[in-house]
Amino acid sequence: MVPCYFFIFSALCLWGVNSKNALLIIDVQDCFLKGGNLAVPGGNDIIPVINSIRNDYKNSLDLVVFSQDWHCSDHVSFASQHTGYQPGQTINLTYNSQGELCYGEAVGSEFVYAVNCSTVSTHVIQTLWPDHCIKNISQGPTSSKLDPGLIREDADVIIYKGQKCGIDAYSAFYDNAKITQTRLNSVLKDNEITRVFITGMASDFCVYYTALDAKTLGYETFVVKDAARGVANESIAAAARDMTTKGINLILSTDLKESLSTSSGNIIVPTCIYMYLITSYIYI
Repeated sequence: MVPCYFFIFSALCLWGVNSKNALLIIDVQDCFLKGGNLAVPGGNDIIPVINSIRNDYKNSLDLVVFSQDWHCSDHVSFASQHTGYQPGQTINLTYNSQGELCYGEAVGSEFVYAVNCSTVSTHVIQTLWPDHCIKNISQGPTSSKLDPGLIREDADVIIYKGQKCGIDAYSAFYDNAKITQTRLNSVLKDNEITRVFITGMASDFCVYYTALDAKTLGYETFVVKDAARGVANESIAAAARDMTTKGINLILSTDLKESLSTSSGNIIVPTCIYMYLITSYIYI
């Protein structure tokens, strides 16, 4: 009889050989680039880096996913919707178990999408932003359009986030209250993705929260630092420390060759052969 550990080793080897990689391109949109209402410093500089990654590692990337902030014009995260508040200030928001925004101190009757809540299940501290990334707007400082300089292909997937008027979504996986998911996790699972390489904006907000959720959901997670930009140095550094503590890999685009070859099984295969020979010898 073949020993059981032989089958365990075989399964682990097959898993390694079949690992698949996705490139996530987070929110590289007009509103976050030069001339946009919420322009991220140096944001335009990452576009050629992302394009180089696509060109140089085309055969190693099994899936490319773009996320788009996709807000309604009266989104609850816009400072313009809150009299007396300025961008950068915070408010407290509450939600019921269905994810509906509750009326409260910062949410009055002017918010037609809010409801009276008998029970509050979730509290969110919301940073207020300038109007940005308004859905179906393709020109001007609030445009939600993906930058036309990005390489695009027919097989690419687009994930919309933040489209519910009453709740923001930094992560490309969940809204900020973790009540509803986008379809990103399903898309990655359907394509048998095991590793994600995250680029885009902003390093201290949407890239950061996407990376945290990817790691929590079981993906081996990499953030490509020179293909991402953040809002402020202090929060960028804090996000980097937290991601490192949580086991997220912070790499440069020059590290991708090694990272991608590891995930495709080029290192795992020799190990599997060695394991096979050892178990075969023991069995004999």
